[in-house]
Amino acid sequence: MNNSSAANLSPKVSVIMPIYNTEAYLCEALDSICNQTLKELEIILINDGSTDNSQHIIEEYAQKDNRIKYNFQPNQGQGVARNNGLQLATGKYIYFMDSDDILDIDALEKCYEISEQDKVDFVFFDAVTIYDSPNSPHTFDYCRKGKIDEQKLWNGIELLNHELKHYIFFVVPWLHFTNHSFLKKAFKGFPSGIIHEDQIFAMQIMLNAQRIRYISQPYFKRRVRAKSTMTNKFSMRNIEGYATVSIQIYSWSQLNKDWASVINLYLIRTLNSVIWLGQKMTLLEKIETLCRFRRLNLSKYVTLKNWIIFCFKN
Repeated sequence: MNNSSAANLSPKVSVIMPIYNTEAYLCEALDSICNQTLKELEIILINDGSTDNSQHIIEEYAQKDNRIKYNFQPNQGQGVARNNGLQLATGKYIYFMDSDDILDIDALEKCYEISEQDKVDFVFFDAVTIYDSPNSPHTFDYCRKGKIDEQKLWNGIELLNHELKHYIFFVVPWLHFTNHSFLKKAFKGFPSGIIHEDQIFAMQIMLNAQRIRYISQPYFKRRVRAKSTMTNKFSMRNIEGYATVSIQIYSWSQLNKDWASVINLYLIRTLNSVIWLGQKMTLLEKIETLCRFRRLNLSKYVTLKNWIIFCFKN
């Protein structure tokens, strides 16, 4: 089936890709989506105010592949871009792709087949990391093979507890392939104006899902590059993002008591990691962080040992 024929069918998957100044990587990312073995795709590209050559590349690909639709928005962040993409999506399943990464060409077909077979709310898989610089100080391990039962049909609370206890909970949307109708019910959208908005996505779908399957394949190639959100120096912007999402996620435990225990574990794991990452912040930033956590009643989730290391190590 050619791409023109596929575009005339109801899409099985809507792929949503926010794009911001990634001209060096965009063709490789788009090729990995356009060449998927599953052809019945809707490819939604949201240009988030790019100032480089990304828009030209988007238009070039849209001329070649009529499954592509695209919008341009003033720069508002990838969360808003994804929300706007969701408004346009009509596929049975949703997949969020990043514009500087690569997806194995059979990934969407395999995820679709398993999702249809098991009638799941979502499936999730693993990733490997590729580095722009061979001397990158950043290391990320997204492999969970052998740590999660692949044969089991999980419910979200059970899986979330398991992942948090084993330190293998990854919030990134590009490891999730989600049923669109489930997403409409479970997920209220990415918050705007902050980073770490992925926490909201992952927690909402986990807390609400009843049927989940794990695929122990590293379908995703995650690129680590300089000046990305994940590799920039840890700062008050990170603290603000984590504090905002933590308060929102905590509020859900007050609305649903069945969620309280696992949300408490999530806050312990997440906020201890945040404070550990903040060791090299300035003294003023550390004071501001401590005051903010106390004011928001988040400091209780961080161990005394980690607070001491945070305050006195740099």
